[in-house]
Amino acid sequence: MKPTQRWPLHPASKEGEALSSWLNRVAACYQMDARDLLENDLGHDQIDDLDTAPPLSLLTALSQRSGIELDRLRCMSVAGWVPWLLDSLDDQIPAALETYAFQFSVLLPRRNRKTRSITSWRAWLPIQPIHRACPLCLDDPANQSVLLAWRLPLMLSCPLHGCWLESYWGVPGRFLGWENTDAAPRTASDAIAAMDRRTWQALTMGYVELPRRRIHAGLWFRLLRTLIDELNTPLSHCGVCAGSVRHVWECCGHPLRGGQRLWRPYEILDPAVQLLMLEAAATAIDLIKSKVVSPRGEQAALFLPEPQTGFTNGLPAKERKQEPVNYWQEAVKALNEAVAEARHNPETARSLFALASIGLRDPESLERLRVTLAKEGIPPEFLSHYEPGWPFACLRKNNGLSDNC
Repeated sequence: MKPTQRWPLHPASKEGEALSSWLNRVAACYQMDARDLLENDLGHDQIDDLDTAPPLSLLTALSQRSGIELDRLRCMSVAGWVPWLLDSLDDQIPAALETYAFQFSVLLPRRNRKTRSITSWRAWLPIQPIHRACPLCLDDPANQSVLLAWRLPLMLSCPLHGCWLESYWGVPGRFLGWENTDAAPRTASDAIAAMDRRTWQALTMGYVELPRRRIHAGLWFRLLRTLIDELNTPLSHCGVCAGSVRHVWECCGHPLRGGQRLWRPYEILDPAVQLLMLEAAATAIDLIKSKVVSPRGEQAALFLPEPQTGFTNGLPAKERKQEPVNYWQEAVKALNEAVAEARHNPETARSLFALASIGLRDPESLERLRVTLAKEGIPPEFLSHYEPGWPFACLRKNNGLSDNC
């Protein structure tokens, strides 16, 4: 069997690059487009599924032509991000939306959210193709790659340059046009840049550093998708949190719920509305962190900074002036406690009797002391077992029947 020949020219893939983007760059090396390269060289005539679920046969052929590992090629499509980004590529799983976006809560308590059940749904996969990219990245002739994350409604800005992703038409590296040709690259807000850096960290590192602790990438995507759905909740279902939801949208400067009247899942919204939803999510995270809004969700604490303890104003601590000790008051307190204990503890009663009888020698005085202690509720039988001599160390037991030795 004739061994498969390697492509003599094939540029290395970039971190996070979409499979379709890499194939476009490979085809450009041979003055071809990706469709012709796949059809004529590999016998594959379908290119619409390249970034979602490319068939194993195609990935195997690409691995043989390029020498790139099969797993790495698969990770250039959404299929390689299962189950982190989404639970499954099967869009017919019952209760998929409920499982993904309703098991957590950030801004709203779970009881305020109406569970939605829809058919044919997959997390983050839009029904309309998205063509957005960083103008500064594609302005570099040596970097004409399009990230897979830019194909999804996941990010608003470039994690490298911090500018907004802009809509384009054409094929980067061959011919490219921007929808807004006059505008210079727009710098994303701090809130948007912070959210997108976390998303990029999840995609490239597998975890996200939040103020409270590090979380798994899968949890980050589900929390973000949960927050987006919470911001899409009608105010009539928000209860006491309606004011927080309204405030988030007011801070964005966009209409409530992105101008929607009827609820629809995020993935089927118009791309322009999806951008508004992402911006509202970034704003909400920033407002939660700064404690401008008070979230009621169970996972909201992850976005809050750890409470600061043990800090001072940097000045020498003032020594508090100690209050003078009232020894007489302390003695009375101790005596009352001893009497209370002696009412049910014979040993304490005998010790108390011995202490109180110091200096007493005649039987009349000792009897008066017994009567006094008995009036305080101490049983008389607790007081007839000792004859006082001198302080505690010299206490002597009698026969238990009289006061005589």
